[in-house]
Amino acid sequence: MSVFSRFARGELRLTRIEALSDGVFAIILTLLVLELKVPPLQEPRSAAELAHRLLELSPKFLSWLISFIILCKFWLNHHHVLGLARYADYAMVWLNALFLLGQSFIPFPTALMGEYAANPLAVSVFGLVMAVNTVLFIVLHRYILTRLIKPELAREQAPRIILKSFVGVVFYLIGAAAAWLSVHAAFAAYFVTPSFSSFHRRGRGVAADSPSIVEACVAPSLPACRRTPFDHVCG
Repeated sequence: MSVFSRFARGELRLTRIEALSDGVFAIILTLLVLELKVPPLQEPRSAAELAHRLLELSPKFLSWLISFIILCKFWLNHHHVLGLARYADYAMVWLNALFLLGQSFIPFPTALMGEYAANPLAVSVFGLVMAVNTVLFIVLHRYILTRLIKPELAREQAPRIILKSFVGVVFYLIGAAAAWLSVHAAFAAYFVTPSFSSFHRRGRGVAADSPSIVEACVAPSLPACRRTPFDHVCG
């Protein structure tokens, strides 16, 4: 048995992988905001000085916002893609771990871009890191589609979905290149890229069957319902 074939073995529960992934995402989102620190003032009562200091922090606020949106989009796509799998094998576990490795690095380029927003190299590095993270996710997505997808969901996947997924990679690379001409153009490219990097289609499927946040929060507090020939009766 070859080394590579061993990675395709095993039938592991997806719940453990989902729990680990959600925990990593939660930690990363928390780490992002830790870079936003209260600025020191020479005159604590000076509103003008505070306004000036807050204005100086605007690149950090913008970097945090962009990364927060991108991470939330990664989480949403990750949630959908894992829902396509019947189970997890060792290869999927390691591909998911590599994806989480890339995600855990995001706070660094976010802080770098926020601290040196006028530096084209700092802004360009952010785009390169996001492009690599998108590629890592595409590899995970493709592996699930080709080896682990649930039979009832196979026909519902959009044609050439993997090829279309590279749109996000292209936009991040465009932003990284644009940083050397205009950092403002790069920031704009990074801000709009999440809207082009959806990895699931609308309609029936895992994402459509999943409860919304409101339903998940409200449902446990409602009394159990049983169907009668005439109506729903709650008791």
